[in-house]
Amino acid sequence: MLSAIAVLALSLSFSCSNDSDSSSKDYIQFKYNGKTYTFDTGYQTSLTLDLIGYSGEGNTLKKIDLWLPVNATEGSHTIVHDLSNIETTYQADFTFMPEIENMDATSGTINITTHDSKKIEGTFNFSGEVDGETIEITEGKFSVSR
Repeated sequence: MLSAIAVLALSLSFSCSNDSDSSSKDYIQFKYNGKTYTFDTGYQTSLTLDLIGYSGEGNTLKKIDLWLPVNATEGSHTIVHDLSNIETTYQADFTFMPEIENMDATSGTINITTHDSKKIEGTFNFSGEVDGETIEITEGKFSVSR
């Protein structure tokens, strides 16, 4: 089921820039390996509210997903990796090809500061492991119109 959601997500059209300007209307911004990335973003709703930002494709794909419950609430939420509870948990994943292919976050936080019928905004940070190495995503923030 998740792979079908991922395929649908990748079929959406987004653009990105690799600077720290988050002045675009909808964006996901984060820091990885000391560099700030800003992706235009969008969302889809099915079993979850999936905030997606990416650039490239195939071996150049750079992608970040924040998976929230459809009824997400304002406040700070712990990120867990639990595919059996995708409808009720806050999750994240990160792809940075060719080095990282779909790293699931195993710890972190999504803090929703605004969530209404027009917009969802907040901050995040998370980490996970790839081949025994800890990967950290820091200074994340997002703003997505609904």
